[in-house]
Amino acid sequence: MTYREWSEEYFESARNVKRQIDELKDELKTVSADKLAELTNRIHIMTTMYYDCLDTARLLGRREGEC
Repeated sequence: MTYREWSEEYFESARNVKRQIDELKDELKTVSADKLAELTNRIHIMTTMYYDCLDTARLLGRREGEC
């Protein structure tokens, strides 16, 4: 696997996580008060995962060509 392929996999993972975050944010509109904190925490954790995937994808993308 090349750095470019690896980078693309991380970008795809970031897109998937972002899609899930957007779905959870839609749920915030109708969630009950007792589930609000749990859902907010999940969104926070997944947002961190999203940015980690993006950072890793960019790092790997910059390393493209190195072997």
